[in-house]
Amino acid sequence: MKKLLLILSAIITLVSCNSEPDSSCGQAFIGGEIINPVNDYLILYDDSSPIDTLYLDKDNRFSYEIGTLSPGLHSFIHGGEYQVIVLEPNDSIMMRLNTLDFDKSLVFTGRGSKKNNYLINLYNALDNEDKTIYEVSKLDPEQFIYTVDSLKFDKLDRLNRFTTKYESSELFKKVALANINYGYATHKELYPFRYFGRNKLINRSSLPPNFYDYRSEIDYNDIILKDFYPYYNFLFPHFNNIALDHYFELTKDSVFDRNSIVYHMNKLDLMDRLVENEDIKNNLLKYATRNFLSYNKSDSDCDKMYESFQSKSTNEEHSEYITSLYNTIKKLRPGNKFPDVEVINFKNEVTNINTMFDKPTIVYFWSHAIKNHFKNSHKKVIELKAMYPKINFISININSDKSTMWKRLLNQNNFSLENEYRFRDPDAAKKILAIQYINKVMVIDKNNLIITSTANMFRSDFKELLDFL
Repeated sequence: MKKLLLILSAIITLVSCNSEPDSSCGQAFIGGEIINPVNDYLILYDDSSPIDTLYLDKDNRFSYEIGTLSPGLHSFIHGGEYQVIVLEPNDSIMMRLNTLDFDKSLVFTGRGSKKNNYLINLYNALDNEDKTIYEVSKLDPEQFIYTVDSLKFDKLDRLNRFTTKYESSELFKKVALANINYGYATHKELYPFRYFGRNKLINRSSLPPNFYDYRSEIDYNDIILKDFYPYYNFLFPHFNNIALDHYFELTKDSVFDRNSIVYHMNKLDLMDRLVENEDIKNNLLKYATRNFLSYNKSDSDCDKMYESFQSKSTNEEHSEYITSLYNTIKKLRPGNKFPDVEVINFKNEVTNINTMFDKPTIVYFWSHAIKNHFKNSHKKVIELKAMYPKINFISININSDKSTMWKRLLNQNNFSLENEYRFRDPDAAKKILAIQYINKVMVIDKNNLIITSTANMFRSDFKELLDFL
């Protein structure tokens, strides 16, 4: 559940002025302590709009009284990470977390802590199951369904016992139930891609007739969940899956081409047709288009996808974002010069990255918020360095506001500080280099010219690319 970039969702149901749960205004309190903070603040959001910036004091603590807010989806973010909480009438919760192990360390105390500790424990339990379910996805459909449904029923039973023991609001039950149901439905949507593989996806008709029974319960327009990560984490593979049927019908292909413009444009058409809520539809269109533009290597296909998005999206801010990304990606096409970007080394010296390309160079990125990728990418590069000694490898942290956090993570994992950098201006640099996903790798020749800006060091064809440098 952590991805490119890894965002966590926060849902805050706020207290009413008169203690009536259906009131449209409310008061609540949230406070806590952040150990090893990445910066000196966190941001509280109402849906996707920031409400306020909460600054940490000298002891890395914060507190905030929520005055008048309508119940609904809210979020708080610190250093690129966020977490689910539920605040309800008269709740006053304190949280404590360590950014070095954000999810596992988070605990709540105070009025309203029980339900929030339940939600974080549920999140961690579902997250810990991902690897197991990935392996189970290699089994026959009947075995896969049995395992996944057993895990799901266990979570539902635990939720039922919790709500029986503790008085729980309808919002809390809806959020918890959605997390469970959409979480396991996501694995079922992903199953055909994992089990059949690209070459045999056309054989999905062999799945049991009841495999997708849960689809009858899908609400494409759930206003309460419109900013809830597990909801979108389901909708994206769901639309990927249903677009496959149309792909094989339209192309008559027997093998799935994941880069096909027919497939991706059809996916936008399905989102536009099936989703009525403008916010949900626009979010789906935005991220599906961003995904395609970020990885596709065909100029003409990118043009078609961009035009299709613009004809469907009604969100002006999204339109400006995709237009900016579209124009930036054009500048990162093979043969163009690597853009001017300033980076800072471990001695806090600022330099332009272009001065480092005196031989073929691999530039890869990492975030402290996605620690598995941080460790795996550095270990992979150690392996690649031994195989390709004539190639230079440059590592860039994309979001550390504190040099102490950046260097601490490297030192704690015994990674060398040589060729390790961070952006002088992370926000500007990420826009210039179109960094939408943390596994993005750029390959540059000795003349500062881009060979590719969309490589992935974990793909099987990456070494083939390096063999020609």
